Amino acid sequence: MNEIVVAIDFSSCSVNATRVAVFIANAMNANITLINVCKPCSEEAVYPDTHDLHYKEAKKRLEDLISDFGPLLKNEMKYRIRVGKVYSEIVNEAKYNDAMMIIAGTHGISGFEEYFIGSNAYRLVSLSPCPIITIRTMFQKKEIKKILFPIDSSRETRQKTNFALEIAQNLGAEIRVLGVYDTGIKEVRKKIKNYVLQVKSFFDNKGIKVSADFAEGKKASGIILDYINIHDFDMVAMMSDQDSSTMIIGNEAQRIINHSPVPVLSIHPKETSSSSFRLSGTG
Repeated sequence: MNEIVVAIDFSSCSVNATRVAVFIANAMNANITLINVCKPCSEEAVYPDTHDLHYKEAKKRLEDLISDFGPLLKNEMKYRIRVGKVYSEIVNEAKYNDAMMIIAGTHGISGFEEYFIGSNAYRLVSLSPCPIITIRTMFQKKEIKKILFPIDSSRETRQKTNFALEIAQNLGAEIRVLGVYDTGIKEVRKKIKNYVLQVKSFFDNKGIKVSADFAEGKKASGIILDYINIHDFDMVAMMSDQDSSTMIIGNEAQRIINHSPVPVLSIHPKETSSSSFRLSGTG
């Protein structure tokens, strides 16, 4: 059975991510594991250890979430509470469950329980062992029917094709392949055009409703964000360009994750040589 791990810090953003996760899980025939992470108490802490209090409160809130969302899910919804660094424990849970996907909100809130998913979203995207969808609170649609598929000139830009195909098939979504021109160099623009036509042909041959377009500007993130807002998409699929030495995703990818009004599906490239990435995490 497919498994989707959903990061929960009880912020409205993570609750909204759970809502979206339910209809994605139903479409993908997947179970859901909700995961909340307690920070360990330092041995040198001056204040009393609040771990037990956090655990009890988290357990109650997770059970409430399952009461609210569980009946809407075709398969099983369960929860885990882990102790440690937030991004590490969520990644470990995904590895433990051999998860097909992680879903997380991008903005947590501050307060007594140390809501921290938002501040860890970039690390999650960098370290995730599987594709990850990040979602902002503002996304309130009840279905995903239009997926934007940006293409740049990097070799890795087409590696997201197979998973995007699976998502589109299960959600019954159409795909717009977008050639992203952020340069006037003819050879580069020709390469992007060829990639767009190849990918469009692939989706078309798989029976996906697909169209192609091109847009240009100074920065890839700006081109993509503007295009999403103008054309009312429901999701954007991109490669999550990494610096393999620091495991932190590029600035352009961070900007899209942070500002996209729709869920961002991030997929790691199979090769992480820094010389192979021309367009940071956007293609």
